[in-house]
Amino acid sequence: MFNSSFHTIQTIGQGASTSTLFPNGHNRLIYGDCLAVMQELRPYSFDLIYIDPPFFSGNERRLQHSQKRGPSYDDTWEDGIQEYLDWMETRLVLMRDLLKLDGALFVHLDWHAVHYVKVMLDRLFGMRNFQNEFIWYYSGGGASRTHFARKHDTILYYTRSVKSWKFYADRVREPYKWTDGQLRADGSERDLERGKLPDDVWQQHALLPWAKESLGYPTQKPLELLTRLLLATTDTSDVVGDFFCGSGTTAAAAQQLGRRWVTTDDSRAAICLAAERLAEEVAPGCLTFTEQRSRARAHERYERILAEEERVGVDDKTLAATSLSLQSATGFTVERLLVP
Repeated sequence: MFNSSFHTIQTIGQGASTSTLFPNGHNRLIYGDCLAVMQELRPYSFDLIYIDPPFFSGNERRLQHSQKRGPSYDDTWEDGIQEYLDWMETRLVLMRDLLKLDGALFVHLDWHAVHYVKVMLDRLFGMRNFQNEFIWYYSGGGASRTHFARKHDTILYYTRSVKSWKFYADRVREPYKWTDGQLRADGSERDLERGKLPDDVWQQHALLPWAKESLGYPTQKPLELLTRLLLATTDTSDVVGDFFCGSGTTAAAAQQLGRRWVTTDDSRAAICLAAERLAEEVAPGCLTFTEQRSRARAHERYERILAEEERVGVDDKTLAATSLSLQSATGFTVERLLVP
């Protein structure tokens, strides 16, 4: 029976239409290794997959204020780049097969290994299915006296089909930088109200620790970045996948835009963090926040998550509060992959 390998731990909010991928009508937050999870899902299930995987950085990344509790995930590779690429390829092959025929894949990396992965994706998807190499430029600190400051990430954009995919540039137009008397190259006037069509360099600050949306997760990406990607490439009720959930940004963007989503992580702390964040999306007010700055809230949050070593999902108090909230949005389940 499909989904027999998954055990539902918590259900938050109401379900929507059921399907093979959503047997109970709820979006899905799954605790388990992404490879094993993807092997349990059917091909041609997703309209879009975005991943923010390990970067081959050689670091152990920790949650803020959790230095004594071990890494939140390990990005070290004993056998070097080939071990990393073999690990990535096994997972990217499954992601390709999970995409619908007009589906798209976004792979978010940085300078460490992006060029190796692009060559791999050219082979797996075909060079003609490469659409863009996005540059996400984030100014700020981190200047160097030994080389030019590394201030951008790269997002590789591939489609499964060479003929058909979704793309809506008008949804993500940008303001013109020059508005005083500047004409188009052909001499026509600019439509200043609509703005200009986006290009493949997006300038936006990285998430600052004191930002309201900051959860203290070491690799958390801005919600606006994922919102723009989903707006430009998906329709309402499309299915979005993210198999390196982290703080749950992709799922949060999909939830706000009315897309269906499935997201996974093999870190219990990440699953608890994402569950709390998504519960607040579905049932606003279910979490008790202090009036402290984001850094202080992150410290308080992680102390609770790390102390409750058996918890997967939200705590009992939050779960009870979700049942008292007006839940008009599609809810979600927290699930665990059952390992034989």
